[in-house]
Amino acid sequence: MRNALIWVVILMSSVAGVFGGNPDTLSNAIPLNYDTNFIKSYRNWMHIAALAVGNRTDIEFTNTELDNNLKLSTNSPISYGFSLDYEWISLEYTKTINGIELADSRKGKTESFSFRLGLTRQKFRFNAYYKNSQGYYIKNIEDFIPDWFDTQVNYPHFDDLRNQTYTFMVYYTFNHRKFSNMAALWQIDRQLKSAGSPVIGLVSMFEGIYSNEFHYIGDSIIVGDHYQDVKKAEYFKLGLTAGYMHTFAIKKRLYIHGGIIQGLFYNHSNLLEHLDIDERMNNTLGTSLNLRFTMGYNGKKFYGGVFYILDSFISDLLSTKYELTTHSYARIYIGYRFYIKKRVWMKKVYL
Repeated sequence: MRNALIWVVILMSSVAGVFGGNPDTLSNAIPLNYDTNFIKSYRNWMHIAALAVGNRTDIEFTNTELDNNLKLSTNSPISYGFSLDYEWISLEYTKTINGIELADSRKGKTESFSFRLGLTRQKFRFNAYYKNSQGYYIKNIEDFIPDWFDTQVNYPHFDDLRNQTYTFMVYYTFNHRKFSNMAALWQIDRQLKSAGSPVIGLVSMFEGIYSNEFHYIGDSIIVGDHYQDVKKAEYFKLGLTAGYMHTFAIKKRLYIHGGIIQGLFYNHSNLLEHLDIDERMNNTLGTSLNLRFTMGYNGKKFYGGVFYILDSFISDLLSTKYELTTHSYARIYIGYRFYIKKRVWMKKVYL
């Protein structure tokens, strides 16, 4: 009877700890898959942040036999919103606000929509995003017409040019016991000591570039002999990625993080230019590059910083004429975290 009472007391204490205990002591009761000398976890806390986000897509048509590349870009406004982060899930919503979107009217109008889903665990990081942008201006018009702005105010703009991209990327972090992806990306962890890790992964992607009209620079048409004057270009890509990431911990609560992941992939393309009758199919090699940089403050309750990601993809790498697409994502944020009690339904969905 006495032994039974002891076991009942132990059981009740455990239940009370799980549903109402201090999160710092809770983490010690569960076997950890990371080194607490390097990583402090806030995964049982809810994170809410206000943020400003800038998204941009650049398309560059290259001809290695010419002096200048044709560089196009979206005129994407700054959007504002909030994010929610808990355990391994990150949700984000932003919207432009008239008057403070900070878009340049000289660069024409861009209509765009994007969605990003990130699932971050200690060992694996999965990232998926979809982006559709229509309306591009020529960034480097003065490379072709040096006196363009002597007579013009606005950049030349292609209203009909559209790009859509579906990207799926997953990578494995080798030094996951000492290096935290969650501390670098979402501040769900805190990196107590500086650490880094090699990473290896897979990337799969579909990209489409579409245009209904001929494109001109000044009075000259951009014909296929110079650049790809795309009516339809679709690329299917699959490859391997590898790289390295590192977080520098500065005085416990400040940090700087950087990462680079390079990829090599098989590329299948269907290309139709305006002067063509039939589509051309090619099987070539391509490359990808993922860069990210973060710096910020990660306190016990408050956190904030600057976060930047760049994804570049080159198609038809070995050709004299090829296309480079770059997606950039910049995020400024300030957030607050608070502890919430675990519920039974949360465990059922692995929260």
